[in-house]
Amino acid sequence: MSISVAEPGGSRALGRTDTAFQRFWRRFSKRRLSVIALGLLIVLVLCAAFASWISPYNPTQSDFLHVYQPPSWRHWFGTDSLGRDMLSRVLGGLRSACAVGFGAEVVELTVGILVGAIAGYVGGTIDNILMRIVDIVYAFPSFLFSIILVVLLGHNLGAILLAVSATSWVGMARIARSQVIRVRESGFVEASMGMGASWWRIIVRYIIPNSMGPILVAITFGIPANMMAEAGLSVIGLGIEPPTPDLGELINEGQSALFSYPYLLFCPVIVFAVTLICFALVGDGLRDVFDSKSSRRGR
Repeated sequence: MSISVAEPGGSRALGRTDTAFQRFWRRFSKRRLSVIALGLLIVLVLCAAFASWISPYNPTQSDFLHVYQPPSWRHWFGTDSLGRDMLSRVLGGLRSACAVGFGAEVVELTVGILVGAIAGYVGGTIDNILMRIVDIVYAFPSFLFSIILVVLLGHNLGAILLAVSATSWVGMARIARSQVIRVRESGFVEASMGMGASWWRIIVRYIIPNSMGPILVAITFGIPANMMAEAGLSVIGLGIEPPTPDLGELINEGQSALFSYPYLLFCPVIVFAVTLICFALVGDGLRDVFDSKSSRRGR
C-alpha cells in the first residue's frame, strides 16, 4: 500500500527544495512584461558586444556613391551624409553606450558598496566621516563635474567612463549603508560576531549577499542613467571622438536632418529608447520581486 503526500504549494516531490535562483525566477517570471524586456535586453546587449562581427558594413567607412540612401534591404537603417551604413553605426554607438553604462556601474558598485558597507557596519565616527563625504559629493552637480573631467582628461572612453562614475557612486553607498544597518542586527550576524569572525569576513560573506535585492534594483536603473549621461556629453560635443560612432552624436546629427531625412534621427532614437525602456521594465520586475519578499518577511 502506497501513501502519497501532497504539498500545499503544488505537486513537487517530497524533500525537494528549490535553489534561491529557482525561487527568484518563479516570482520574476510572473511579470510577463519584465521577462520580455529581459529577453530583448539580452539581445540588444549581445548585439552591442558583438557589433564588430554582426555589423553589415564598416561603421566608419564612407561611400559617397550612396549618400542619404533611405532604409532598404541593403541598408536597413539607410545611410548618412557620408554614405556610411546607419545600422552599423547604431550598433557601434550602442556598444559605446553599453561600455560606459556597464563600466561605470562596476566602478559605482565597487566604490559605493565598499564605502556604504564600512560606514553601516562600523558606525560611529567612521560612519559620520564617510557619510559627510557622500553628502559633499552628492551636493556637487554631477553633470557639470563630468564635463570638467572630460575637458581635463580628453574625449576618450576611459575618461568618459570615469567622468560618469565619479559622482554616481554616492547613491549606491547610501543604499548599501541602509541595507548593512538592517542586516547587521540579524541573529546570524550577531552569532558570527560572537564566534570571533572578523568584520571584513562578516561584511563580505553575510551582510552584502543578504543586501543584494535593493542593490540589484539600483543596478538596473543605474546602467541606463550612465548611458544617458554619456549620450548627454555627446550631444554637447564632449563624447567619444569621431570616427567612433556614438548614439548621442548620431541623435544630435539626426536632429539637423529631421525634416529631410527623418530616419537619421528615428533609428538611433528608437534603439536607444527601447534599450532604456527594457532596463526600466526589468528594474520594475526586480523591485516587485524583492518588495514582495520583504513584505512576506514582515508578516
